[in-house]
Parts: sequence; structure tokens; C-alpha cells
Amino acid sequence: MNAPDTIAAISTPLGDGGIGIVRMSGPRAVEIAERVFRPNSRIRLSQVPTHTLHYGFIVDGTRKIDEVLVAVMRAPRTYTREDIVEVNCHGGIAAVRAILDLLLHAGARLAERGEFTKRAFLNGRISLDQAQAVLDAVRAQTRLGLEAAIDRISGRFSREIAVLRDEIAGVLAEIEVGIDYPDVDTELGSLLPAVQRLYAAAQDLVRRAARGRVVREGLTVAIIGRPNVGKSTLLNALLAEERAIVTPIPGTTRDTVEEVVEISGIPVRLIDTAGLRTPTDTVEEEGVKRARRAVDRADLLILVIDGSVSLTSEDRDLLTTAWGKPTILAVNKTDLPAVVDTTAINPKPYAGVYKIAAKTNAGVAKLAQGMMDSVLAGGIPAAGSFLLLDTWERDLLYHTQASLGRVVDAVVAGLTPDMIAEELRTAYTEAGKLQGIDISEDVLDKIFARFCVGK
Repeated sequence: MNAPDTIAAISTPLGDGGIGIVRMSGPRAVEIAERVFRPNSRIRLSQVPTHTLHYGFIVDGTRKIDEVLVAVMRAPRTYTREDIVEVNCHGGIAAVRAILDLLLHAGARLAERGEFTKRAFLNGRISLDQAQAVLDAVRAQTRLGLEAAIDRISGRFSREIAVLRDEIAGVLAEIEVGIDYPDVDTELGSLLPAVQRLYAAAQDLVRRAARGRVVREGLTVAIIGRPNVGKSTLLNALLAEERAIVTPIPGTTRDTVEEVVEISGIPVRLIDTAGLRTPTDTVEEEGVKRARRAVDRADLLILVIDGSVSLTSEDRDLLTTAWGKPTILAVNKTDLPAVVDTTAINPKPYAGVYKIAAKTNAGVAKLAQGMMDSVLAGGIPAAGSFLLLDTWERDLLYHTQASLGRVVDAVVAGLTPDMIAEELRTAYTEAGKLQGIDISEDVLDKIFARFCVGK
């Protein structure tokens, strides 16, 4: 695909900065740049070698707009496989906007969101999942997320999907031989090990995608408990700053307090909630309602009790509540004489039971690690053990896995070759969509619309 028009956009964030970049891509990129660039030496951009940098000024007629460096990169060895020109100017808003306006006036078109990366995909330089990974790299909040995005840009997931799809095609070809040529004896039962391997491979991808969701989107953790057990102190300890107000007065927290912290490379949204008890006034009643809403949207709960005083009826109610999601029990205030007998508490409902002193930070680091272990089933994932996929991609993987599961069931049940082949075709098609094969323009538009204009 070679688009007939040349697009331009600002590729750096708007605002004060040392450098701003205005990028063009398309067949007329060099020509348009020549119209507004006055080099400091006797050169013409149309005659310079590819991948070279040139000093000069951007001008509007005889008026100098900014002092710049212009990079010229010729197709096909560029990000989009088209000619690309990048104008490196001063990073103020006025400079980058003035240069963009000149380029648009000289014949370029303003790029749509993600259009540079979309052209890279349509021109065959990157696969669809590598294009998605570009967005993950831009949006990465942690080093672990960035490393995973770069790993995906390198094509690991594309290669795995390509292998899975090729193996599905191989099994499908064997079955279709028996359908097209009834005289050929095809024993479907002999295909069972092959289809089981396909299902296991898809299942592994789904499992890694589930782990990747945590790395990509982070965790939401609600800290709950009755009033005055140290929830706000625990929040401050996990954040390593005094974010929540802490007083000896029960019910200090009337609203939810939310902050994001990085724990072992994972972004974690911590929610400090109002004490869960029967409200004493309308303000506290609203706080309890918001606490319960926080419980509903959390991935993980930390139930805090005060180990230095006897359990109250409110504590017992919370300890016997079925929360319906992973819950960690934190026995707080271990810096004080212990009163609660933790051996009498049933540990089975909990993803872990930790003794902590939030005020002195004792045990807090171990609790933080336990949060990761409980959700990620084995701790922080290593490189290659998870996949950064968005909801649409995970859904395609689930459909692929489900189709292959039905193939296994159909072979075991001895169903007809036609029925088995149909499910294999479905799995083959769904896996192909992950590669960008037979994907609708509407879906592509939605994918690239999430990008910034200059990427």
C-alpha cells in the first residue's frame, strides 16, 4: 500500500521542552520540506543521501521561523516504508505549530490518530500485534511494562501465533483430504494428540495474556476493615508518604482515598476506604457506600484487623464475609502487645495472612510481595511469561482456545470430519485476525484511533 498523500503531525508532546519534532510521511515529504527549509550549506534535500541530518532554518517566505535540524529518511528503510522527513525544532508550542502549519500549507495533510503506525502496518513493515505493542510502549507506566512492549515489538507474539496457525492448517489439511477424497483412509482418532497440543498451546497463550493484563492495566487494591484498625496508616506505608490523614479518632476516613504506586514493576491503584460498620450519620453512610463500591471494582482486597485489641462483632462479620475475590488478611499493630490469637483464624478463605505494623513499616514489604503473588500466581512474571494484549486481542485468543477445545471434544466423541473441520476453520480464522488477516477496516480504525496523532 502506498498512500497518494503525504501526512504531517507533531510527534512530541505539546508544551515547553528542549526539542519538538514535526514528522511527515509520504511520497512528497522531501519535496514539501524543501519548500520551507533553507539549509546552511549548498544542498538540496531531494539530492541528499538517506538517513542524514541537515542544519538550517524553517522559513515562511523570507521570514525565519525557527532554527532546525531536518532528518531525511527514504523508503523503504523507514518506519512507514515511505519517505519520511522529521523537523527537529525548539520545543515550544509556537515553534512546532508554526512549522506544522507551514507544512500543511505547502501540501501535506494533517495525519489522523495513529496514521503513521497504520501505514507501517498496511505497508507490511510490522504486524498488527506489533502495531499494538507500539501503543503499549508509549503508554508504559513501569519498566516491566516497557520491556514487555519492546519484546512484543520484536515479534515474539506474532511468531507464536503464526506457528499455531500453521499447525492448525496442517491438521485441517489432513481432515479435508478425507472429506474431498473418501477413498483415502484418514483415521481421525490418530489426530487426537495433535489437536490436544494445539489446545494446550492456545491455553498457554490465554494464561500468559491473563498475567499480562495485570502488567498492562495494573491492579486495583481496596484496603478494608472496621474503623481505626490502621487502614490509612497502611496506605501511607505502601506509598512511602503521608497521603491519608491518620488520627486516633475512629471514622477519620469518610471518603475513599486513591493513589497509584509501582510495586515490583506493576502499577497498583490503592484505595483507602471508610471503616465498614453501621453508619452513625449521613456522611459516614455515604462513606460506607463508597467503600463497598471500591470493593466491587477491586481486583484484590486487603482486610485489616487490629491485633492489639480483642476482635469486635464488626471484625467477626468482616472475617466471615465471602468477598468473592482474592483477599489478604493483614493483622496490624504487631508493635503493640498481641491480643488476637491469629491461630484461631481460619486461613483458608485468604490468599495470605500477614502480621504487620504499618506505623513502623514492619512486615509491609512482605505484604506487598504477597499482593503480587496472590494475583499473579507465582510472583512477578519474567520476560516472555506474559503477553500484553488488549481486550479485543484477549477475546480473539479466548475464541481460538474455545474452538480448539471443541475440536478436541469432537475428535474424542467421534464426530464427523465435516464438524471437526468447521471448528478448525473457526480457530484458524480467529488466530488470523490476531495477525491482521481478514480484519475489517472499522476494526483497524478503532485500533489506531487510540494512538496519538503523531505516532
